[in-house]
Amino acid sequence: MATFKVTGESKVRTIKSGKTVDSLFTGDKLQGTKWSHVSTGRTGWNTIMDAPIIEEHIKTERRNMGDGYMRLAIPNFDATKDAKPVNIGGRLMFPDKNGVFTIIDEAVVNKMAAMEEEKREYLEKIIEKCSLSDEICQLVLGMDNRTELIKALGKDQNDGGLITDPFLVEVSALPSSIETYDPTGITYSRAIQRFKQTIKNRLPILQNLTPSSTQNQEA
Repeated sequence: MATFKVTGESKVRTIKSGKTVDSLFTGDKLQGTKWSHVSTGRTGWNTIMDAPIIEEHIKTERRNMGDGYMRLAIPNFDATKDAKPVNIGGRLMFPDKNGVFTIIDEAVVNKMAAMEEEKREYLEKIIEKCSLSDEICQLVLGMDNRTELIKALGKDQNDGGLITDPFLVEVSALPSSIETYDPTGITYSRAIQRFKQTIKNRLPILQNLTPSSTQNQEA
């Protein structure tokens, strides 16, 4: 375990942190973030060949981030007396009642925030389109028929176990149902929550596969 020397004290002990940073680099967290972060120059399906390069890139980035935060414990700290402040970032920072300073790596926080913003921007675009009609929603979610859509969003359905909140399960989150609910009511609120959760769980790949040259081509 790493230690840091502090004037007037014997040592400041670092307390091992959790696995928050590790979770950033799972498929669930990276899904929907921008490719430019790991870009190797290839595009389209050719990027499958970049898998080993991307894997190494992610390992390096993960290693550079460390644990994302550290806790420094001051020995012989007396919680009944005034704590000694430390100058961190030009501010007076005091330890907690146990004599522990918790220092967060702002770069890691910024990275996490940027990833969430990218995913949210992509997700909101999909949600906006899906909410227009049941038919659009069915297509965007890649479903073959309305029965699949109802199993995902219909009343008393739980999308194959992905929706676990019983209050959300008991309302229909079909776009055609949502538009009939009172926007100020609890049913509407729960339906919207379930609708967004279902889209987020599936997070389909939305890409233009029909260029304008094909759309305008005459038979």
